[in-house]
Amino acid sequence: MITLGYYLSSLGFLIATVMAGVAVSKFGKSSFGSIFSYLFIGTGIFFVISVFQKLGGDFFGINDSSMDFWWHAMFYMAFFFYFQSLKLLVHLGNPESQNTQIARIGSEKKWGLATIVLLVAIFVIPSSVDGAVTSYMNSMLADYGLHHFLAFIFAWAVATYLLNAKKNLGQIGQAIANPMIIAMWAFGFQHLWELLNESLKVVVVTPDVGEGVEKIFLVIAAVCITYTAWRLNSFAKAS
Repeated sequence: MITLGYYLSSLGFLIATVMAGVAVSKFGKSSFGSIFSYLFIGTGIFFVISVFQKLGGDFFGINDSSMDFWWHAMFYMAFFFYFQSLKLLVHLGNPESQNTQIARIGSEKKWGLATIVLLVAIFVIPSSVDGAVTSYMNSMLADYGLHHFLAFIFAWAVATYLLNAKKNLGQIGQAIANPMIIAMWAFGFQHLWELLNESLKVVVVTPDVGEGVEKIFLVIAAVCITYTAWRLNSFAKAS
C-alpha cells in the first residue's frame, strides 16, 4: 500500500505538471500565462521530489536523514512558487490593482532557469556537503523537527492566505481555490504528522503505519493539484 501510494502521488504530480504546462502554453504571453507558470514550476518540483526519493540515499551516497533534508529543501522551493502564483492571482482579481501591472511577463522564465540550476545542484552536491547536512540532522533543532515544522507552517500559511483572499479572486481563481486549499491542508497535515510521529514522538506507531499515513495525505494533495491543473486547462481552452 505504501508503494501504491508513492506511485499514485508521483503519477498525479506528473500528470498535473504536464497539464499545467499545457495550460500555460495555451494562455501564451499574458498575465495568466505568467502567473500560472509559477504554479507549473512548483508542481514540477513535487514530481522531481518523487524522483529524488525513488533514487534513494544509496544513489546519492548519503544516509536517509540527509535525504530527508534535501527533499524538504525542494518542498520549500515548491511552496515559494505556489505562493508567488497565488499572490499574483489574488492581486489580479483585486479591483484596486486593475490599472497596475501585476505580473512582469517573462520573469517566470528567469525563475524557471534558476530553479533548474538549483535542482541540478541538489542532485549533484549531496555527497560533497553531507558532513554539514549530517551535522544539522544530528542537532537538537533537527531532533525537534525544525524542517518538518517549517514545512507545516509554509503549507498552512499558503492555505490560510488563499482562504482569506478568495473574495479577491476572479472567475478562474475561484475555480481553482478550493482544490488548492485542500492540497495545501493535505501537505500541512503530512508534515504535522511527521513532526508528531518522527520528531516529537507524540504519536507512536510502526514505521509502516507512519509512512502509510504520510502517503494518504500526499495522494490527496496530488489528486487536488491534478484537478486544479485540469480546471486551468478548461479555462485556457475557453479563453
